[in-house]
Amino acid sequence: MKKFWCYITNSSYSVGCTSRMVYLYDSEGTEIASFKDLPYGHKAVFSPADPIFVVKSTKAYFAVYSVEARALLHKIKFSNVNGGQDDGFCFSPDGKYFINIERQKRSTNSSISIYETKNYTRLLTMYADDEKTEPKYIEFGTDKVPYVIGFLRGENGVMNQAFVAKLGQKGLLEMRILTEEEFEFYMGFKRLEMLGFTEEAKKWLFFDSEDAGMTGIENETHPLKDLWESKGNQTKISEPAVSKPGKGSKPS
Repeated sequence: MKKFWCYITNSSYSVGCTSRMVYLYDSEGTEIASFKDLPYGHKAVFSPADPIFVVKSTKAYFAVYSVEARALLHKIKFSNVNGGQDDGFCFSPDGKYFINIERQKRSTNSSISIYETKNYTRLLTMYADDEKTEPKYIEFGTDKVPYVIGFLRGENGVMNQAFVAKLGQKGLLEMRILTEEEFEFYMGFKRLEMLGFTEEAKKWLFFDSEDAGMTGIENETHPLKDLWESKGNQTKISEPAVSKPGKGSKPS
């Protein structure tokens, strides 16, 4: 039996990632394709609008696959930081944009890049030169607004304040403070959620919480939108200034 790090499903297909291989299954669970294009491809996501899916490697690549053609469409090297690229990513609800949290300059700080999905050209990158702002996971709420969870570094370079925020055209907006316990819980949950709550993910990414255990956790939902709304009466954090967005053509 294959040990899947990630196993995700939509209404018609399933994708399983073992770190070395990517497998595509039909709605009956029959394997219809397999791919070996990425080392350490641990996470995947389906487009909500097109018959494609993306697999991201910790080695600073992501691969775009066609479900219908059962073929690799694009293989994008998004950074020269060759490792630790395990942060979140998602499509916009209309499928026109792919948003990837990636480490552009060094392994210790993350940025947010936005790609158009016709050719996967990178349109802009936010926070690549910011030493303090660390976005970690991103998802769209039911209001079609992107929400981000992450933290800010203090002067000593370690985490000083966790946050949940909206993402706008000019960067993170309306940042709201999280406790360390809230941050750790949501980080653990979002990791497992992106991986499809596989047994392999549960085995290696265990997190402990008074409010949740591993048994049945795949039946829970914890949207970042709800977290942001629940912190509405909390003190807001001043939004960090966004460095000039780095625009460019399709990465090499």
